[in-house]
Amino acid sequence: MKSTFDVGDVVATTKALRQDGTFPDPNIATGQILVEPGTRGEVINVGLYLQEHIVYAVAFENGRVVGALERELEAAVRETSPSSRAAAATAHATSSAADSSAAVTSGTTDKEEGLS
Repeated sequence: MKSTFDVGDVVATTKALRQDGTFPDPNIATGQILVEPGTRGEVINVGLYLQEHIVYAVAFENGRVVGALERELEAAVRETSPSSRAAAATAHATSSAADSSAAVTSGTTDKEEGLS
């Protein structure tokens, strides 16, 4: 069984995720919404339920870590910080005016991209 998402992937909910009794907070009633539709989060773990359903533990922007099925998630774009967007825009403007044989950079370092 191959999972669609991996640890570190950014996802968004396709529907409201509700308390089904498995979220560990006794103050949240069954049926209450835990995560609103369209909320973004990062996959922090991938597991199996009953050996046939892939379940993703997702740390959502609202601070909750909730298990979600593949059909409840979709891929989302990782949002960059305003300073990263400004640097990328500056690099793009600079590279547009540069000679076509020149190397083009994204305007971010490997450390900013989380590569080192």
